[in-house]
Amino acid sequence: MLDRLLTTLTVSGAVSAAVAARWVVVRRRRLVRERELLALSEETPVGNIGHLSPRLAELAAQARIVRLMLATPLCRYHPPVLRETPWGRRSRCDQYDLALSEARRALWDWLLLFRKLGERDRHVLGGLGVSLAPFYSALFKPGVFDRSADPWEETLYPEAPDLDLVFAELVRTMHDLRCFEVALLSAVHDPYRR
Repeated sequence: MLDRLLTTLTVSGAVSAAVAARWVVVRRRRLVRERELLALSEETPVGNIGHLSPRLAELAAQARIVRLMLATPLCRYHPPVLRETPWGRRSRCDQYDLALSEARRALWDWLLLFRKLGERDRHVLGGLGVSLAPFYSALFKPGVFDRSADPWEETLYPEAPDLDLVFAELVRTMHDLRCFEVALLSAVHDPYRR
C-alpha cells in the first residue's frame, strides 16, 4: 500500500514538474515575442512628411497603422501549456482569426494605395529603391494569413496556427514597413527643402 502511494506521488510529482517546465518554456517564448513586437510596433521613424506629396504622406502614415495591425494577431493567440479540447482551441482561434483577417485587409488596402500614385510619386519611390515584392510575398505565402487551404472550412478540431512561421513572416513584414517609412520620411527630394 505504501509503495503504491509513493509511486502515485512520484508520478504526480513528475507530471507536475513537466507541466511547470512546459509553462516556463511557453511563458519565456511569449515574453520574447512580446518584447520584439513592442519594439517594432512602437518605434516611430524620425522625419517629417512636409516634403512628401499627399499620396506619399498617406502611404507613410498608413504603413505605421499596418505595422500595428500586423502585431495584433500575434498578441491574440498564445499556445496552450497542455493539450486542449476542440472547443477550447476554436474559441482561442476565433479571436486570432479575426485579428489576422483584419491585418490581411489592412496590408491589402495599403498595397492598393500604390495604384493611386501618380508618375512623379512612382519615380520618387523608384529612386528610393522601394519594392512591393516582400509585402506581396507575405500576403500570399501559404500558412501566414490562413490556416488551411479552404478558409470557409468548418472543422470540429481546427488546425492551430504555425506560430513560428506566422511570427517570422509578420515580424519581417513589420520590419520592411518600418524601413519603408524610414526611407520615405528621411528622403529629401527637393534641394530647397530641408
